[in-house]
Amino acid sequence: MRKIRILLTAVTIVAAITGCQHDYDMNLPLAITSRALSLTKDAGSTHILVYSDGEWNARFTRNVKWASLDRLNGSGNGEVVFSYSANYGISRSVCIIFQKGSLTDTVTLTQAAGVSEPFYKFATPSLTLHHSAADISVGASTNIRYSLDNMTASVIYYNEEGEPVDSVKMIPNQEDAAVSKWISNLEVLNDRVNFKVEDNKATLPRLADIFVSFIDAEGNSTESVLKIVQLISAPEFTLESSEGTYDGIKQDCTIGASANNIAAYSSDINISVSYIPEVAEDERWIINPNVVTSGLEFSLLPNNTEEDRMGVITISYVSSAGETVSATYAVTQKPYPAELSFEDVRAMTAGTISKLGYIEGYVVSAHGSPNVVSSPQVGQFRYDRTENDKTAYIESLDGKYGFMLKFNSSENNSLQRFSKVKILVKGAELEIENDPLRYTLSGLNGESVMEAEDPDKFSIPKKEKNISEITDDDIFTLVNVLNLEIMCKDGSYTNCTDGYSLKDDVNPIGTSVTNVRWDVAPLMCYDKQGETIYMLTNAASPWRRYSNSHDCDFFSLLPQGAGTFCGIVVHDDVAPVRFGDLGRYQLRAMEESDIALDGVPFSNTIVEWTWNDHKTDLTPETGSGSLSIYGATLAGSSDYNNVTCSGKGGASGEMKGIVSNGGINLTQNWWDFENNAGKYFDISFSTSGISGSCMFLGIVWGHGSMSNTSISGPAHWKLLYSLDDGATFNEVPDCPIIKKRYITWWSQTSPDATPGFTEHLRVLPSDCFGRSNVTLRLQVADTVTDMDPKATSTNYMTVRGIEKGHITASTSAGNCQTRIGTITVRYVK
Repeated sequence: MRKIRILLTAVTIVAAITGCQHDYDMNLPLAITSRALSLTKDAGSTHILVYSDGEWNARFTRNVKWASLDRLNGSGNGEVVFSYSANYGISRSVCIIFQKGSLTDTVTLTQAAGVSEPFYKFATPSLTLHHSAADISVGASTNIRYSLDNMTASVIYYNEEGEPVDSVKMIPNQEDAAVSKWISNLEVLNDRVNFKVEDNKATLPRLADIFVSFIDAEGNSTESVLKIVQLISAPEFTLESSEGTYDGIKQDCTIGASANNIAAYSSDINISVSYIPEVAEDERWIINPNVVTSGLEFSLLPNNTEEDRMGVITISYVSSAGETVSATYAVTQKPYPAELSFEDVRAMTAGTISKLGYIEGYVVSAHGSPNVVSSPQVGQFRYDRTENDKTAYIESLDGKYGFMLKFNSSENNSLQRFSKVKILVKGAELEIENDPLRYTLSGLNGESVMEAEDPDKFSIPKKEKNISEITDDDIFTLVNVLNLEIMCKDGSYTNCTDGYSLKDDVNPIGTSVTNVRWDVAPLMCYDKQGETIYMLTNAASPWRRYSNSHDCDFFSLLPQGAGTFCGIVVHDDVAPVRFGDLGRYQLRAMEESDIALDGVPFSNTIVEWTWNDHKTDLTPETGSGSLSIYGATLAGSSDYNNVTCSGKGGASGEMKGIVSNGGINLTQNWWDFENNAGKYFDISFSTSGISGSCMFLGIVWGHGSMSNTSISGPAHWKLLYSLDDGATFNEVPDCPIIKKRYITWWSQTSPDATPGFTEHLRVLPSDCFGRSNVTLRLQVADTVTDMDPKATSTNYMTVRGIEKGHITASTSAGNCQTRIGTITVRYVK
């Protein structure tokens, strides 16, 4: 049936070619189904249908190694199978000619490229030669080594004024391609280009360019050029120094040359190494000495002895005219650096480390993860995301201590997660920060990484701790924090609006670089004892928030259960300024799978309000309870922790991370100036028949509606409780003030504003269990509020708005908001 369908299709095609006004005639002298076929880069085969009323033959227009035909002739109607290998180079094509007597027809088959950006690069952009004739070899690299047959090479010669005077096309790999000029025998290989130069008997230097080019099947051309200067002078080679002393580590070395016109004559350069005293062949430690355009290159193996060792590199060259040059370079290598413990480095004075030594440990950060460190703010609306790729964390072999590593560039930071490495500390800057105590080694470069083994995640010490057991010693180490749950389980990992983070491929709904307000956001976790710790997630993390078509439903991508968080313990010096109190320690996941909270939840919900039903009411979504707001005005509000947005863009309510009526807004002047007391709202519920080890209140809130006329909500709240139906209230013991932060707005907000709600958890007294009615009261503690700081591009780093103002009797209700996204009461059995 498949062949019948193919033939019917072919009939239709041929009918279209011969004209719709004629009935189709199977007795054609010669016809084919298509004159052009496009093939993928992968290996495969395709069928070409042939229609003829007699004998025919088929042949390629040129010989190719990558394609074949299953037959070269036939009679009558038939087919030819064209088979082709995978293409690892540029796009390529070949034609098949079908012939019957004097009739011919042609099919062009084009195979897609295997590389998206083909290149052929010389190891150096230019060569300086002396006057003697010689065979020259220049290194090269390419990603299309299988397409060398498509390359051509040419030479352009220049006169004394630097003007081109002649161009000679040369055929690669053909030694007898003679030319009348001074460059000949051009050979293009995948790793080098070879050619011959004649003696320069002129009175002036002469110039030429060698061009290597290739054209793909679509006609796209790529070209590389090597500039050549042939002098009239004799060979010269003078090193800038005749000796050098090196640390005892494995390293690559380069000694510059003040005069060098012999580098291209590699086949005639003799390089030898002698040692003082001489060593056995397998103990040689000066490796691969080589004369290059810049001078002398060589590598050193580690000196694992206890003494200095010496060697001498000797370079000699004899030209075809018998002219000789030579040079020597004496190498002294010190013993391998001393191993330093993490305790040794921690005991040093802050500043540049002068001691030659190294630390050995495990890399616990992930190279390429966008969630390594917070991006520092470098302008009013600018964050330096490159800092993330220059940062790594290393912990001691026993997992006790950790260091943050800061490399000079992202290219120098190639540390792979879970690899054991040796880091040279000499020359690094030791930074020591207190409260909490933490250590950073900065100014590192590629040579700072002395050794790096293959990653092995099973070799990393497994540190397991509860939140309360984490200490300053754990900072910058990998810790499995046990028995964690996420408090606000609806929405995403970032409880902020992406409309205020940078617009990029991960966040296409973000803002331009002139209005970026945040890059890292916290999310609270807690354990069975009610201890809390925040995870930090950078805006560039692709898993931080996912889109789901273009709706605004409150579904969640967050883990709904309990489990272990495998994270790096940090003390973030950016997020606490922006988002308020995040505690002494936070956790960073290198990838989403580190957050393994997929077990059975250990908490039970007594009552919870989320307003995910889009209703402006006080009815809880989970459990039974009441929320009494007294004289406050109730309205729907926006919630920041949802996953998706409408996708329409434009207004702030359309930003990813904001859904209108996803919370509530309580407005009134929250201070009773007549009685000099704060106003409040109450939460009531029953715990009859419930017992357990821990009960707590969680709240997610903020104030302001992205306007500088709505940011004066009360900042400090105290938590009280009543067990006698509200007759008496007492402050919850050991309960710090609960802070409420103001929401950022577009034009002038200071860096301490938050683009989302903040999360808080407070442990309730144990006598709240087994009660017919428990009432919790959130009451304003004082008049402290926030203010519009009028931040500008010059004062943004010092001007602050949080807790810099006070509510007054004239503060309007609209400028005194309390916006709530979640209220939850939970307990642990």
